[in-house]
Amino acid sequence: MEIRILSPLKETNPENDNIDVHVQLDDGRIFCFLFATPPNITWCMTNEGIDYYFGTPPVFVRRLDMECIEKAINAILTEDGGRWLEVYGVLQDQ
Repeated sequence: MEIRILSPLKETNPENDNIDVHVQLDDGRIFCFLFATPPNITWCMTNEGIDYYFGTPPVFVRRLDMECIEKAINAILTEDGGRWLEVYGVLQDQ
Protein backbone atom coordinates (compact mmCIF):
# COMPACT_ATOMS: atom_id res chain seq x y z
CA MET A 1 0.00 0.00 0.00
CA GLU A 2 1.18 3.51 -0.79
CA ILE A 3 -0.21 6.68 0.79
CA ARG A 4 0.16 9.92 -1.13
CA ILE A 5 -0.94 13.21 0.42
CA LEU A 6 -1.84 15.63 -2.36
CA SER A 7 -0.83 18.82 -0.52
CA PRO A 8 2.09 19.30 1.85
CA LEU A 9 1.02 18.48 5.41
CA LYS A 10 3.27 21.26 6.69
CA GLU A 11 0.98 23.78 4.94
CA THR A 12 -2.14 22.58 6.77
CA ASN A 13 -3.47 23.50 10.15
CA PRO A 14 -3.34 20.12 11.91
CA GLU A 15 -6.20 21.13 14.25
CA ASN A 16 -8.60 22.69 11.69
CA ASP A 17 -8.19 21.75 8.03
CA ASN A 18 -8.88 19.13 5.39
CA ILE A 19 -6.74 17.37 2.84
CA ASP A 20 -7.07 14.90 -0.03
CA VAL A 21 -5.17 11.63 0.23
CA HIS A 22 -4.64 8.96 -2.43
CA VAL A 23 -4.13 5.37 -1.34
CA GLN A 24 -2.81 2.85 -3.85
CA LEU A 25 -3.58 -0.69 -2.78
CA ASP A 26 -1.39 -3.69 -3.51
CA ASP A 27 -3.81 -4.75 -6.27
CA GLY A 28 -3.21 -1.44 -8.11
CA ARG A 29 -6.51 0.27 -7.29
CA ILE A 30 -6.23 3.89 -6.17
CA PHE A 31 -8.78 5.48 -3.85
CA CYS A 32 -9.08 9.16 -2.96
CA PHE A 33 -10.14 10.15 0.55
CA LEU A 34 -11.03 13.49 2.11
CA PHE A 35 -9.52 13.73 5.59
CA ALA A 36 -10.76 16.51 7.86
CA THR A 37 -10.74 17.58 11.46
CA PRO A 38 -14.22 18.00 13.00
CA PRO A 39 -13.83 21.78 13.55
CA ASN A 40 -13.02 22.21 9.87
CA ILE A 41 -16.50 21.23 8.71
CA THR A 42 -18.06 23.89 10.93
CA TRP A 43 -15.49 26.40 9.69
CA CYS A 44 -16.34 25.53 6.06
CA MET A 45 -20.08 26.04 6.67
CA THR A 46 -19.44 29.38 8.38
CA ASN A 47 -17.05 30.46 5.64
CA GLU A 48 -19.65 29.65 2.96
CA GLY A 49 -22.56 31.09 4.96
CA ILE A 50 -24.51 27.80 4.98
CA ASP A 51 -26.00 25.65 7.73
CA TYR A 52 -25.30 22.23 6.19
CA TYR A 53 -22.57 20.12 4.67
CA PHE A 54 -22.75 17.45 2.02
CA GLY A 55 -20.38 16.04 -0.52
CA THR A 56 -17.70 13.41 -0.33
CA PRO A 57 -17.95 12.07 3.21
CA PRO A 58 -14.84 13.06 5.13
CA VAL A 59 -12.82 10.71 7.26
CA PHE A 60 -12.59 12.58 10.54
CA VAL A 61 -9.25 12.56 12.33
CA ARG A 62 -8.26 14.25 15.57
CA ARG A 63 -5.24 15.85 13.87
CA LEU A 64 -4.05 16.09 10.29
CA ASP A 65 -0.76 14.28 10.68
CA MET A 66 0.70 11.08 9.23
CA GLU A 67 0.10 9.10 12.40
CA CYS A 68 -3.65 9.81 12.48
CA ILE A 69 -4.02 9.41 8.71
CA GLU A 70 -2.23 6.05 8.70
CA LYS A 71 -4.31 4.77 11.64
CA ALA A 72 -7.52 5.78 9.88
CA ILE A 73 -6.50 4.17 6.57
CA ASN A 74 -5.57 0.92 8.32
CA ALA A 75 -8.95 0.92 10.08
CA ILE A 76 -10.77 1.60 6.79
CA LEU A 77 -9.05 -1.36 5.18
CA THR A 78 -9.47 -3.83 8.05
CA GLU A 79 -12.56 -3.02 10.12
CA ASP A 80 -15.86 -4.63 9.23
CA GLY A 81 -14.35 -6.60 6.36
CA GLY A 82 -13.08 -3.48 4.62
CA ARG A 83 -16.57 -2.14 3.89
CA TRP A 84 -15.50 1.41 4.75
CA LEU A 85 -13.27 1.53 1.68
CA GLU A 86 -16.33 1.83 -0.57
CA VAL A 87 -18.10 4.25 1.81
CA TYR A 88 -15.31 6.81 2.21
CA GLY A 89 -13.02 6.14 -0.73
CA VAL A 90 -13.58 7.26 -4.31
CA LEU A 91 -12.05 4.85 -6.80
CA GLN A 92 -9.84 6.73 -9.26
CA ASP A 93 -9.50 5.98 -12.97
CA GLN A 94 -6.06 4.64 -13.71
